[in-house]
Amino acid sequence: MSREVKDLQKQVEFYTNLPYTITVERRDDQGTYYVARYIELPDLLMTGDTPEEALAELESVKPEWIETHLELGNKMPPPLKGRRYSGEYRLRMQPSLHEAAVLMAEMEGVSLNQYTVMALSRAVGQDEVRRTKHRKIKSIKTS
Repeated sequence: MSREVKDLQKQVEFYTNLPYTITVERRDDQGTYYVARYIELPDLLMTGDTPEEALAELESVKPEWIETHLELGNKMPPPLKGRRYSGEYRLRMQPSLHEAAVLMAEMEGVSLNQYTVMALSRAVGQDEVRRTKHRKIKSIKTS
């Protein structure tokens, strides 16, 4: 076995064992089925009649998919879980949206940064989680 083949096999094994983020979605077009995929590898997805079947199919083709991906000269992205996030994000927007956001922040009595974080939190569902936790804490304190 050549050195190049061994190196490729090591790479495939390495990437196969990384903790890529899996999602499973139920689809109801043309009957009910499930789609399993890796968020970081958008071209790698499989279907099944059950979530378990879709996941098993996804796992079974993962090494072959990674091998082909690497053979084509493509780079493998790192898993989301292993990435570092600074908590800082630069955002460009239209001046009219900037003005509207500043006005909303002023009305709320918070900084533009705080208002933007609140708006993003609401958009991704974090705000409701925070409110639910706050309600639970509040009810424990009043009990």
